[in-house]
Amino acid sequence: MIRQKIQCHEENTLGRDFIVGDLHGCLPYLNRLLAHVHFDPATDRLFSVGDLVNRGPDSSGVLALLAEPWFFPVLGNHDVMMLAFLTGQSPFAQRSPHFEVYGDGFLSNGGRWLKILRPENAQIKAWIRDLINLPLIRVVGQGVSRFHIAHAQLAGDTVDDWSDTRLDHPEVEQDTLWTTQRFIPGFDMTGNGFDAVLWGRGLRADLSNVREITGLSRTYVGHTITVLQDTSRILAASSHVFLDTGAYKSLEERPDAARYGLTLWCHQEDRGWRTQGEKILDVRLSC
Repeated sequence: MIRQKIQCHEENTLGRDFIVGDLHGCLPYLNRLLAHVHFDPATDRLFSVGDLVNRGPDSSGVLALLAEPWFFPVLGNHDVMMLAFLTGQSPFAQRSPHFEVYGDGFLSNGGRWLKILRPENAQIKAWIRDLINLPLIRVVGQGVSRFHIAHAQLAGDTVDDWSDTRLDHPEVEQDTLWTTQRFIPGFDMTGNGFDAVLWGRGLRADLSNVREITGLSRTYVGHTITVLQDTSRILAASSHVFLDTGAYKSLEERPDAARYGLTLWCHQEDRGWRTQGEKILDVRLSC
């Protein structure tokens, strides 16, 4: 059903490229951050690591961004769960037999907003159309300025890692990494390459054994909430930058809510910002 696994973009020579962590319906946070950095829709681009929906206050508002020409998300596991729930079938056809994880898991993973909203059929069809056109991986630019966007990880699995060369191969849509079966930490069962990009936590879970990944340009990911002891720092490890800092958790009644928030990163400036309310915190990489 998903029409293209990888989409490529030219380098942005006119403006800046921003990448936002897992939104989960936290549209007010995003609007505040975009205003803070003076985002210019005429020249700037906004990439997203996915998980547009569920758990936050305005999933439908975030989905409306799919109509904007400057917004470029990848699919997150929550977005794929929504797509499977709306269509009643696996977004990966017969390649992924785990419909119970995707479609059947949508409501129990924060998707009840959809039943409360009760959207019209035309709106549902528009969401399906927009979601099936989103890729799993975005490749932006080439050379030293190149970067990637994915939801969970492009490395750290029990099979070969993705690399720039592999992503650039003309037959990448049919690469065996998509269909190779393996146990996926985070998915907690056997899955394939689709599941690994959407759910994998192998890299993030084993930071005591961080390894250099050669041949893979910087890759921005989310999926696993990662807030360091120094909240002004973002984790960077093994060519990956982890941008999910738990936006929706900052809205919960919990003593550590202030540690969480939504993070926006500027690739060209190599710096970021986080908000969980009126305050905006400057953030940098951990290394």
